[in-house]
Amino acid sequence: MSPPAPPQVSVVMPVFNGARFLERAIESVRHQTLPGWELLAVDDHSADESGSLLARAAAADARVRVFRHPANLGQSAARNTALANARGELVAYLDQDDEFYPDHLARAWDWRAKGEVLVFRYDLVDDMPGSPAFGTVVTYDPAAKFDRMLAETITTPLGVVHHRRLLDRVGGFDEDLGRFRGDDEDGDLWQRFARAGAVFLFVPAASGRYHVRADSFSRTRPPGPAGPPVPGRPERVGVGGTTYPVRVPDGDGDAWLVGEVFDGHAFGGIPRWCLRPSAVVADVGASAGLFAVYFKLHYDSAAVVHCFEPDPSQFALLAGNVRPFPGVVSYPFGLARADGEVDLFLHPHAPGATAVGEAPVPPAVGRTRVRVRDAAVAWDELGLGEVDVLKVDALGCEVDVLGVLGPRARAARVVVAEFRTPADRSRIGAALPGHELFGTRVRESGPGLVTYVRSDLMAPAPAHGVASSSAGMESAVQPLPPPAPVARPRRSAPGRTTARGCCSRRTTTTSTRRAGPPCVPATCSRR
Repeated sequence: MSPPAPPQVSVVMPVFNGARFLERAIESVRHQTLPGWELLAVDDHSADESGSLLARAAAADARVRVFRHPANLGQSAARNTALANARGELVAYLDQDDEFYPDHLARAWDWRAKGEVLVFRYDLVDDMPGSPAFGTVVTYDPAAKFDRMLAETITTPLGVVHHRRLLDRVGGFDEDLGRFRGDDEDGDLWQRFARAGAVFLFVPAASGRYHVRADSFSRTRPPGPAGPPVPGRPERVGVGGTTYPVRVPDGDGDAWLVGEVFDGHAFGGIPRWCLRPSAVVADVGASAGLFAVYFKLHYDSAAVVHCFEPDPSQFALLAGNVRPFPGVVSYPFGLARADGEVDLFLHPHAPGATAVGEAPVPPAVGRTRVRVRDAAVAWDELGLGEVDVLKVDALGCEVDVLGVLGPRARAARVVVAEFRTPADRSRIGAALPGHELFGTRVRESGPGLVTYVRSDLMAPAPAHGVASSSAGMESAVQPLPPPAPVARPRRSAPGRTTARGCCSRRTTTTSTRRAGPPCVPATCSRR
């Protein structure tokens, strides 16, 4: 007699004092239209009738497998026990008080080749007596929050089915998480899947019913111990009468950042006619995310901005700053020549001016190891293709990044890059042979910004005069009106000199090279 075929889908169910819900949950699995499932129920040392109910279920259906913990170890440990014994190609999750729709596992099996992590909608059922919404059902779609995947938990386990092989790459649930409110062990695993490059597919179908109860574990978990204070210094930025809170690095050397970006319009020289509707932007070296916020506010609120930032402290600011803006996706790694880890050198006065090399940071006060990805591989995995804007601000590594990206960078419609010396600027231009210099922003000391536009997007225009800057660089000058002023309380920047430059220093600027729709001349008169 041949051995039974392995199950197609393993369903993971942690159980703790869930006797009053278990029959409903188990029956929702038994009524699946896909017969090739196994249910791995782990009794996490329940004190009610859960154990006997699970035993009866296992006796009635051999596909139900029951495991018991000798002590209460928590949801993460219970799920890990199930995962360690799972045999299916796919893994699905069902909590003891929820239920699957009958076709859920069959649909997941049909979609398995299209993504490594399938994310489903699910229906929220208000089971809280006395609630004004008691008994109502509302569909929740995690796809609406896809851009916040790395910043928050966008779905409960009910909405996730993934290939079991992913666990070999990232491990299971973190058993140190999940005991306190907001300490989400499930969101942590989904984020590790994403950081490992797993392909996520948002399926336009509901997996089942999530019962919202006042006494559920997710609602009754105690608050965690007080964490560290929120990093960074608060500021407000915006357009017109609408402002948004942001936080910037807390060092004296970074006091100029908000003024430089939002008052000085450091990134205001991007030609609008080059941008397609719902522009796609790649921000390499995103720091605290001010460029992403500026682009969403000043250029295209529907843009999709991909932010790459390896510094953990900067990434924490970035994740918080872009949270109010749909369409901004943040990645906690840098782009480099190859996958791996590198030393990040820390600036003594400007936390936002960390650098991979020691040269731009005089003298470094320490270093930390950060993750980097092969720029070309990461670009292709994300399917970025032709982006509208490629912004590279990697403190001395701009040319390396452009070189690794190769044809991907040359396909970008607009490239904005930081440079530190005239030689750097020349090397950036050489890396973009199919682009034309459009504008340059120069300071007397510190880095500048250069903007290139793809040649096929440049319409013929009469030449303009050339002005020489005090830094010995040349570019054409065309006075053009700035955008609407930003509604933000103004504050003067301290006059400390930093590796990135400061608005307290005199700034020599130049603007666009050719005529076109209104763009912002890169000027900064703050002293």
